[in-house]
Amino acid sequence: MVSLRGALWVTLLAACGGQHVVLSEPAAPPAAGFLLSVTYDDLPFQEALAPADGALGGTSRLLAALTARSIPAVGFVNCDRGGDEVLRLWRAAGLELGNHQANHDNLNRVPLETWLDGARRCHEALKVYNPPRFFRYPYLFQGKTVEVRDAAYAALRGELGQTIAHVTIDNHEWRLAQLYSEALAAGDVARAEAVRGEYIPHLLAATANARTVAQKKLGREVAQVLLLHANALSVELAGPLMDALAAEGARFVPLEQALADPVFTLPDAYVGPAGISWLYRFEPVVSAWTWEDETWTDLEARYNPPPPPP
Repeated sequence: MVSLRGALWVTLLAACGGQHVVLSEPAAPPAAGFLLSVTYDDLPFQEALAPADGALGGTSRLLAALTARSIPAVGFVNCDRGGDEVLRLWRAAGLELGNHQANHDNLNRVPLETWLDGARRCHEALKVYNPPRFFRYPYLFQGKTVEVRDAAYAALRGELGQTIAHVTIDNHEWRLAQLYSEALAAGDVARAEAVRGEYIPHLLAATANARTVAQKKLGREVAQVLLLHANALSVELAGPLMDALAAEGARFVPLEQALADPVFTLPDAYVGPAGISWLYRFEPVVSAWTWEDETWTDLEARYNPPPPPP
């Protein structure tokens, strides 16, 4: 198992003529500083995972932590979920809202035109708040076939003029939030606190993993884009998380500055069912994501073990 207590890195092993790589072997993270854009998905809020003070109270606390540190985060909205008051709080804080498709539809499971209709409706709805510049694929799924992948991208870029907000630091933060909420609901305070204690180390490890993948594939640091979600844990730990990332060398920048890194202009070479980091999608395509899989297995074994046999 990969430990979550320290920063990790991975070695890329070339295979299949250099076109696919596999991730393995944790070691020390890169030492240099790096640019980082922070993004939050599933606005107005993951209601089932909201803190005790609800979506409005939680949003106010999250935004206070971000603005106190001058972090130019972007929130990605599922526009059919309402939440006008929450979205106006984001704008009042000077933070931008992006398109996360109206219903959070999965491009791998719904017809392309249904999915695009949701993207178009959200694009129009966001105009009330700010000119919608960025689009984030729900689940990071970009289509299981070349035809769907390319048609969706062409419509987003050409018809809507959206910039794709690719993610480089993918992680299991959303699952930790679920496990935390489940533990609290069960009255298991000790387990909830243990899950809470995993949050920052997990995200630091995910960041170290992404930085190492970039170094191994491109030989340099790249601007990173961190995926988080609007939930109770992200509210409670926003400030400490940002401080911990800064201590690791993060320099927080607007999303448009991060996306100006040439890494985001590389051709998308991945077609398949997975929702994966952008760093895995361009050549050489990563065909196995060991850090993600092993970390998931570790978290589930410790915080969601199967019930004992009857």
